[in-house]
Amino acid sequence: MDFFDDLDGKFVARLREIHSATRTTSDGKAMITFRTARVEAEYNPEVMRKIEAGRLVAIPNIMGVGTNDSFSIYEIADLYPMHYSMLTLDRSQPSMIRKEFMSLIEAEWQKGSKSTWIEIAAAPTGHVMKIEGDAPSFLRKNIAPLPGSKVSLLSKELIKKFICYSPGDGSEDRYVVGKLLGVADDEMPFTVNIEKLLHYHVGVFAFTGSGKSNLTSLVIRKAVRAYPDLKVVIFDVSSEYGVSILDLLCDVQSRILFTEEISEADTMEAAEEYYRRHVVPESLSGRKDELIVRIRDLFKERRVLRISLPSMEARRMGIYRTYGGLLDIISGLLEEKYGASAQKVIVPAVMEKINDFLERNGIDQEARIGEEAEPLICDVEQLFGKAKLREDAAIKTIFHNLKVVISESKEGAKEGYTIRSLTSEIMDMKEKAPRVFVINLPDVENARSLCADLIREVFRAKKKSFSLDPRVVFVFDEAQEFIPYEKKKEDGTEYSSLAVERLLRHGRKYHLHGWISTQRIAHLNTNVLQQLHSYFVSTMPRPYDRQLISDTFAIDDAFMERTLLFQNGDWLMASFKATNTQNVPVFFHAFNNEDFIST
Repeated sequence: MDFFDDLDGKFVARLREIHSATRTTSDGKAMITFRTARVEAEYNPEVMRKIEAGRLVAIPNIMGVGTNDSFSIYEIADLYPMHYSMLTLDRSQPSMIRKEFMSLIEAEWQKGSKSTWIEIAAAPTGHVMKIEGDAPSFLRKNIAPLPGSKVSLLSKELIKKFICYSPGDGSEDRYVVGKLLGVADDEMPFTVNIEKLLHYHVGVFAFTGSGKSNLTSLVIRKAVRAYPDLKVVIFDVSSEYGVSILDLLCDVQSRILFTEEISEADTMEAAEEYYRRHVVPESLSGRKDELIVRIRDLFKERRVLRISLPSMEARRMGIYRTYGGLLDIISGLLEEKYGASAQKVIVPAVMEKINDFLERNGIDQEARIGEEAEPLICDVEQLFGKAKLREDAAIKTIFHNLKVVISESKEGAKEGYTIRSLTSEIMDMKEKAPRVFVINLPDVENARSLCADLIREVFRAKKKSFSLDPRVVFVFDEAQEFIPYEKKKEDGTEYSSLAVERLLRHGRKYHLHGWISTQRIAHLNTNVLQQLHSYFVSTMPRPYDRQLISDTFAIDDAFMERTLLFQNGDWLMASFKATNTQNVPVFFHAFNNEDFIST
């Protein structure tokens, strides 16, 4: 194996210095320092054409003195041509002299000159390459390179070994998400470990129109086909995924849910209404008739349904129908100034019975009280029978009314598809059970409440089942609506943010995972961001957003500035788990998901 690539002898470079740049963090509370290598390479137009940001270089370090077998791995962030005379040009010189110098400099770019060179800025990857015989190995160490030493480009084989995931069974096509940037001439497929990518939570950060939903749809498509036990739940605020993964929704068992009225009949009118309610990519707008044919397939198989959600008033009152609400009401009896003392004595015993019941049955305090509470109510009433309480005692009235409410709920239970129906289908491991769920949520308040309720219900179902299957990935489109930095009870963001935070903090042990997609990272719940192990970044015009990503995920500023030059489909990815090496920024161009939408 060739370790290095000198571009047929044209790439000759040495490390001039290690440059340090210090700035305040985005919140202004600390200082952060980035160190970049400044490399001088002999000027050659062909070298300039073949080297791009993202190319990896090896620089000898102190551990390899005398043996030349240890190299620090750096990644090119920027490069540009330099001329010696440019260093002395400034506005203090007469205009005619400046013009003459610039004319001479221009001529030397064409014919070549010893006064020219290529200036390369490269950032450390935090890895060292150790060569032992013919087997190079990569270690996570940050060892300073030797100034003045020769700089070499890593060969394509080593780049692949350093970055790309290799499944080992010859099924690499299932894990390819695009092609690496920075490797000229040949197109090198970029493979990631999709299982670990999803398992340890993912963030996608990019400005509007950069392709967040395109990349998300691509990874969902590959993940569902690669892992039969995986289920995906998409909170679709922008109404995009019902079309962007339409062929997947038709090919695998799926469920498309609307919170507003929609016809569930198999008619052309229903299919056209479905089409109108979605944002259709421009490249697919000319295929409307073909798409509607596939959409009708969804209606034929009754995959499109309306989900019944409680009203806002019912949600606000709902806390009093939970076990936590019941405990709050009962504990409030102790604070009543004129409450009967005999009643206050029995309150702790009642609360203890409730807590024992919850612990014994694995029920959360946020759970809604239902038929399962009837044995608890009987147990508490037996306790009241032994105690001396007035017939109209408040604590007895509470449990009497609770029995009435449960009985009424059984008689007047709503029919239709509900959050409990959705939870049941998510947990169902039968072959015919849905695997992909797209929930259209144009109303953000509905989106937040459904998100909080569904995550709570799925956690409860997981704990009851004592099984890690199925794996479930929750995709939060426009995540700023679910996990804002400033949370409020009034608009439901407090509950949705706490639910998503719980999912990312504790979900992995239950095989529950999160995918966060947003255009504004600056005002998100930082506790959620800290749980992400993989992140994709594209163009972010606001400097504060770029600084925050750099600070949060330890990405050098030079790489973040490079994202401003990205075209649609270009991404900067860093991952602690999904690539072969930890937290190495990777520039790649993702496949276009729209090319995969077959009809």
